[in-house]
Amino acid sequence: MKISAVQKYTALTKKAINYYEQEGLIKPIVDSNNGYREYSQHDVDALTQISVLRQFDMPIKKIKEIIAEPDKLKDFLEQHLERLTDEARRIERNRYILQLCLKSFDSFNGLQQLTKHLSALNKAMEMDGRNREGFMKNQLQRIFPGNFGRMLIAYYSPFLNEPVDTLKKEEAWIKIVQFLDDIDDIEYSDDMKKIYEQLTEEDLKKHEQFIAEDIKKWLNITKEELYLEKEKITKDIKNLIASPQVNVTMLSSIKLSGELKSKIKSLGYYENFVDNLKILSSDFREYSQNRLKFTESLNLIIDELGITEGPK
Repeated sequence: MKISAVQKYTALTKKAINYYEQEGLIKPIVDSNNGYREYSQHDVDALTQISVLRQFDMPIKKIKEIIAEPDKLKDFLEQHLERLTDEARRIERNRYILQLCLKSFDSFNGLQQLTKHLSALNKAMEMDGRNREGFMKNQLQRIFPGNFGRMLIAYYSPFLNEPVDTLKKEEAWIKIVQFLDDIDDIEYSDDMKKIYEQLTEEDLKKHEQFIAEDIKKWLNITKEELYLEKEKITKDIKNLIASPQVNVTMLSSIKLSGELKSKIKSLGYYENFVDNLKILSSDFREYSQNRLKFTESLNLIIDELGITEGPK
């Protein structure tokens, strides 16, 4: 079969077909005289599978595994069918509740009935979303409008993409929401309040991107990069230690930071938020471990006296 016929059958471009050949997913026969390729039925079967799997945004590495083992394709299709069946049930349930909501407008005690049905719809939609990526981020934005929610998203967005798809995760999610809702607002200085009020959506996006890049670095950091990072920070801190004037000016900042950390700790931040986020996000667990090991390796003491080297 010529490439034009393969294109028509698989809905793939020439460049895509050539790329999959380069990746070793197909092996057409090449005419040595003119360089034209002849595609076998096996090639067409593989390209058809690839075309479908790419619709699911599946990476090439995973596609190679499936092409090599047909049973994996069956497993994938069965899992997708199960997801579609669950989705169909959820859609039908929400459709039914919406019909009840609309009927409430025509009944005598319509407002009471409408409130009841809307409450049921709200709960159903929340339960539906828990199995989807990005649920936590969307919910935090909805549950905590204003600067509080915005700053949570800005700092923790990269860790809020996993679905809440197990009982353990659901319990951790409930604890986090309850904790965030129950804590008293932290009192900020007038200067800090002014900074928060002036934050734009663009500022938050930039901050969120900066944090995401930093997190990505720490999740994928190599031993060589870790060594260079340690050398750089150690050098910077030694320069600060060597300058008494700079070290003294840091005392107020360290004291303020210490007070804020003490306040957060007293609110139960670590056991109620951090520990539960580790359950909800595998990336957060790894990130926390990597940063903790790195901080310990620096062997520095930061207190009201400034920054000093720890005991050897």
